Order: sequence, then C-alpha cells, then structure tokens
Amino acid sequence: MAGRPLSPVPVSTPPALRALVQRLRDVKEASGKTFAMLAKDSRISENVVRRALAGKGVPLLENMKAIARACGRKEDDLARAWYAAKAEEILPGARQLGPLMVTSRAEFVEAMIFLRIEGGYPPLRQLEKKAGSAADGRKRLPHSTLHLVLQGQIPPTEKLFTAFMDALPVPAAHRRNWMEAHRRLFADAPARRAWGQPPPVVRDEPAALTSCEAADRALARLEHDEEIKRKTGQLKEPDDYELLGLGYLNSSASGYQWPDEAELAAWEAEAAAQPPSQTDVDLREKLRAIIDRSEPA
Repeated sequence: MAGRPLSPVPVSTPPALRALVQRLRDVKEASGKTFAMLAKDSRISENVVRRALAGKGVPLLENMKAIARACGRKEDDLARAWYAAKAEEILPGARQLGPLMVTSRAEFVEAMIFLRIEGGYPPLRQLEKKAGSAADGRKRLPHSTLHLVLQGQIPPTEKLFTAFMDALPVPAAHRRNWMEAHRRLFADAPARRAWGQPPPVVRDEPAALTSCEAADRALARLEHDEEIKRKTGQLKEPDDYELLGLGYLNSSASGYQWPDEAELAAWEAEAAAQPPSQTDVDLREKLRAIIDRSEPA
C-alpha cells in the first residue's frame, strides 16, 4: 500500500472518538484504496484524510462524509458515530435530552449545543449567515450574541432561538415542543434592552446624608485634626495669661515696661464696668440650631 502506514490510535483517545476512527479505518481497508486514491475521490487533501483517521481529534462532518462516499459507503452509516464523538468532545458526560425532558436553563442550553452537533456543528458565523436578516436589516442570529447564549452567560430570546432553529435546521415536527420548552424555562428571564438603546447608567454613589449627619461628620473631622495637631505639637494649649489677654507676661521681648499699680487699678475698674461676657455655647448645638432653622418645615 502506497504511503506511510497509520500509527495505532493513542491510548488516551476518548471511547466515542476511538470507535469512529476505527470504523473509518475499517471502511478504508474494505475499499482497498490508498490515501492518495481516497484524497482524489473525496476531493480533499491526503493530509486531511490522514488526520481524520489518526484519532487525534474529531474530523469535520463534511470530511467524514466525503471519505465515506469515496469508500463506497453511505454517509448515514457513520453519522451516528460522528455525533457521539463530537458530543463527547464538546459536552463530555452530558446526556442529550429532548424538549419534554429539559427541566432547567442549563439543560436547555446543552440541548441547543446538541442541536448544533446534529446539524454538523457549523461555525457561528455560518449560522448567522444562514439565519439571514430581519426586515429592519439587523442580523437575526448575531454570532457574538449566540456565543454568549451557548456559554450560558445570557438567556436566549424567543426570536433568537427561532432563528437558531431556522439556521440548523430543526425539523418542523420538533419545533413546537422546543418553543414550549423555551417559554416554560425562560418566561421570567429579564428582558434585554432594545437595539440602539444605551445601557443604563449605574453610579456608585454613597447614600445621601442628612444635614445633621453632615455637620456631625464635619465636627468629628475637625476634632480629629485638632487632636493630631495637639499630639504633634502644632497646636499649643493657651495658658491662663493668654485667656485673660495678658500674654505679654510670658513674652520674652526686651524693653517691655511693666504697668504700675495705678495703671493696673484703672484696667481693673474698666473691666468691672464692662457688661458680663457671653457664656460659652456648645458649637455642636449651635450648628444644629442653625441647620434646623435653614431646613424647610
């Protein structure tokens, strides 16, 4: 036989893929054709034929069908083996469910992937092209949106799922049950914003403060700043002389003339004649009183 022989199927090959590759090899051996002859009759390259029979990955459905036809076999003879191998590759361990058996959104999305596998697992852009455009010119099945749906990130709308079935296509006898399953599972799904509508603006703002809360925070901040300045020596506590207005007694300036007894007596008499000073008012209470008067009733 012309050409180098194929290596044994790797031990790590999944069971369904191993079964498919073995059937392809059996079909080739039964036909008696070389790889060059298969490539010519199937109209695909010899390297593609060898990769399909190597067992390192699931071949394209079109290539598998072309090899089957070149070997004189019907395409459907190997179709089920290909579906099983592709499902094993995309959804390992998942079980294919019909529309009457799906009970969750995750199972519905898996069922959509199985429908895509049954349709030959076409690329998303090809599905977008097959679905066509709506009357307003928009794509019925945008590939980017379909990708998010199949990843389970967003729910499929009824229009998108209808276009998805049109593009595969899904047999008409099954569509009614699939649409009923969609309505049953996605009836309460949040509506997606209309095309062209800007997304909602979400601002991460703190909760609004009342005027009293704002005043309390401002006072607390002032007290905190004063405490820091006091501890670092930036704020000096006034002594008794400064409180009495006699700071000059602690002054170190030279040449200062101390007042005599007559001047001190005159100052004391003047101070006694002055009206009594206003008592200290709590700043917090004063601010609250001002705020209460400014706020509308």
